[in-house]
Amino acid sequence: MYNQKDRISETYEKLIIAFHNLFLITPYEKISIEQIAKQAGMTRVNFYHYFVDKEDILYRTYLFLYRKMETNSPIIDPKTLLADGHSLTYYALENVKSNFQFYKCLFQNTIPASVTYQILDFITEESYRTHGELQKLYQAEFPPYRFVNQYLAGAFWNLVRNMIQSNANFDSELLSQFFKNLATEGLKHYLTKSKE
Repeated sequence: MYNQKDRISETYEKLIIAFHNLFLITPYEKISIEQIAKQAGMTRVNFYHYFVDKEDILYRTYLFLYRKMETNSPIIDPKTLLADGHSLTYYALENVKSNFQFYKCLFQNTIPASVTYQILDFITEESYRTHGELQKLYQAEFPPYRFVNQYLAGAFWNLVRNMIQSNANFDSELLSQFFKNLATEGLKHYLTKSKE
């Protein structure tokens, strides 16, 4: 007897991988649901059990790659915001490097804006979730920390986009340190002194 949940996960992952493989070699607008299903050895009906449309599978492929990175990364210390001496930004940039072609395709002009908005919302929420200690120290009434967080997420996304589009071979440690300094130095006068 098989575990139903494992079977569902396996089918879901098969569709994600099929889409990912097509996406790397085919312009987004030319990929059809039928192609994705066929590549995965399934029918269109199977596809619609798991995904609403192409935008949905594109966004979920991004999440799949992100979660894979997250699973393979050390746990973040909530006090220092570091995982094994590195920031979450470092691991996110390493993920971009290891999935360079995927990100290059993600920044095509034909990608629906709604997918970009979903990704930005996700990055913002992840950043907000992992910055609990920083939020406690943040004292300004305006702008609220959520605004700061949205600004940082947008800055990170544009940094990634520019690095990808310029085919830059970037140093994740150096860039994450720059980004951390940019964020923390800019927030310094909004923070209360830590009670340690």
